[in-house]
Amino acid sequence: MVAEPGVRFGIANGLILGVLCVAAVAHLTGAQTEFLTVLVAGLACCGLSRLHTAGVGVAAWAMFTGFVVNRYGVLTLGHQDLLRLAAFALVTGAVAFAGHRIHAAARVNAHG
Repeated sequence: MVAEPGVRFGIANGLILGVLCVAAVAHLTGAQTEFLTVLVAGLACCGLSRLHTAGVGVAAWAMFTGFVVNRYGVLTLGHQDLLRLAAFALVTGAVAFAGHRIHAAARVNAHG
């Protein structure tokens, strides 16, 4: 069941929410929270399609912007917010791609 893209999409979003909750409890800075959010989003997307990965990147941006940069889930679309949106989508995709390649290489090395 976990191999289903929709289930993995939901798990990725749940993990992002978990990271934001842990970051709040641990009193992490905005930069630390941003780094962990993008990292977890990307790793959770390993093997997902580009569309799903971009969706998780956008969701990560929305949760981070709404609850860390702003308060109470308020989203803004200023210049900085749009730059952050692009960065979240691109970095999430890059981390997912790199993680997938590393995992595939490790699997080949383990069997070869």
